[in-house]
Amino acid sequence: MKRSICNIIILVLAVFLFACQSEDISFTDEKLEAAIRAEIDKSEGQLSDEDLDGITELDLSDQEIEELNGIEKLDELEVLFLQNNNIRDFSVLEKLDSLKEVTIAGNPFDQDSDVFVHLADQDIEVITTLEVEVVGTPDGPGGFLWKVENGTTTVYLQGTIHAATEDFYPLNEKIEQAYAESDIIVPEIDLNNVNPFEVQGITTELAAYQDGTTLQDHIPEELFTELEATLHGLGMPIQMLQNFKPWFLSSTIQQLMIEQLGYTHGVDEYFLNRADQDNKQVIGLETVEEQLSIYADTSHAYQVQMLEDSLIDIEEFDQHLQEMFSLYKEGNSDKLLASLTDENMVASAEDQAFMEALNDNRNYGMADTIKEFLEKDSGDTYFVIVGSLHLLLEPHIVSILEEEGFEVERVH
Repeated sequence: MKRSICNIIILVLAVFLFACQSEDISFTDEKLEAAIRAEIDKSEGQLSDEDLDGITELDLSDQEIEELNGIEKLDELEVLFLQNNNIRDFSVLEKLDSLKEVTIAGNPFDQDSDVFVHLADQDIEVITTLEVEVVGTPDGPGGFLWKVENGTTTVYLQGTIHAATEDFYPLNEKIEQAYAESDIIVPEIDLNNVNPFEVQGITTELAAYQDGTTLQDHIPEELFTELEATLHGLGMPIQMLQNFKPWFLSSTIQQLMIEQLGYTHGVDEYFLNRADQDNKQVIGLETVEEQLSIYADTSHAYQVQMLEDSLIDIEEFDQHLQEMFSLYKEGNSDKLLASLTDENMVASAEDQAFMEALNDNRNYGMADTIKEFLEKDSGDTYFVIVGSLHLLLEPHIVSILEEEGFEVERVH
């Protein structure tokens, strides 16, 4: 009898333990699982029902999530934020009996899908668009904004200038609105996330003499003396730069003048810093090496000419920049293009080759990447920020995209 009773107790206990044991929970999307693990502060080990108990509100926005399988286990969930992911199928949300509100703006969903009808029948509010607080005013500075759409993808093309003052911002309301709507920011180079050691290595390879000689061995003595005086006036001893080639000195002088004048708040930097603060994805169109190679590939004589042209009085340089700032704020394409180009200049063969490398070839390359964005039909909105000449000087990005069959609209 005792053995029978013991067997029954053991059997009942075993059944009780089996019935109460938590089922392991898994998610097909690794980024969804990672986001939920971060929410419950459990980075390792199996996930169980108990781990998810008590979660009534969950923010999974901006996590690059593609699938929601497994989220139905959060049976106490009432409010869910899913904006700015890559989710197309939301049908699993129908299994969330406690769900009252879900935000799905910024995902590539089908607005006509039956799933939204079913969710509405369950009294679940589905928020498909978000009101974004936009800075700027209708009469704010700046222009040079275009828009191109293909399927569910939108690309804004914003012309920039790489130097400005802090009081330049915010820009015109339409520009700020375009930035706010965008999921992905696309500069020429993502300068906020470059590896400084990698850049240093590339610069040394492309810009420094490798044969033990110095700049003084390669340029006229008179030019070297003038360069030394200019650098001294900008607070830079020539000894710091004597191992570098003329093209690099030319670029360095311009940068030192910009810094001394306080024009260190370029439009590109403004939006890249905003993107960091807003956790927006950033994709660079080019690499540091690609840009530096354009200058490094020129002849020695052409580099010397670049250096000579850069040795202007800082007040004259300031005057040129102030004119550019004024025209940029005005937003007049024709005037800005005329100020940045000289139609009366007789271009040499190397001038033409340099401009082709600096403008034409890069424009075709950048347009190819933008075309790839458009053809993904991802539902994303891109905010492309490139120097204004890339949108004004033929063949420019706008005209190249139009040749490819895209309709490009001038927004501002």
